[in-house]
Amino acid sequence: MNRCQWCGKDSSGYGMVVLTIKEGEPPQSICEDCYNRYMADALGVEDYKNFKKEATFKDCDGIEHCFQIRKKIHPTGICWEAVEFTGVDKIGYSFEVHQDFEEDSNYALKRLYKKIRKGLSQKFIKREVFQGHELISFKGNIVEGRIEWDDRYDDRTPKFIIDGQEYSLEEFGRMMMSCEGWNFKLEIIEPTD
Repeated sequence: MNRCQWCGKDSSGYGMVVLTIKEGEPPQSICEDCYNRYMADALGVEDYKNFKKEATFKDCDGIEHCFQIRKKIHPTGICWEAVEFTGVDKIGYSFEVHQDFEEDSNYALKRLYKKIRKGLSQKFIKREVFQGHELISFKGNIVEGRIEWDDRYDDRTPKFIIDGQEYSLEEFGRMMMSCEGWNFKLEIIEPTD
């Protein structure tokens, strides 16, 4: 657990922000609530606390996914994030949208919910049992997911979150081997796109 240096609240490492206010001063680790209050005061943003903090949606298989809704105020606008926690500091699905300061927050939340529904409406990984062995492969030629750091390793080894599930670099590589000999195109996009 991390403790906010401003309010003293315990928070997960995921819910903390490292903030440097003045050049030459050491950075401070603060919780999202303190960060949003600071940014709201600095930028004149009103009513930054009142929103539904949890939402549940069903995926294309009828499985429910519970998301924590987060709001971060940045100098360039507001970032709305929906995060599914599947365990302690373990994240499944994650979706983000950007809101300009002039935009109504209700419209931004509607866009976020639409993005969640679209993201949950399809699966990219296929699991089959063949001769007693589970085979994991891509359903089609397009796979969407998120790149994260795999904390099981000390170096910069990635892991991939696809269909809300974690896959190691090795597991992802094995799935790609079903396309051996083919060409590929890799496209990296921002979380808010």
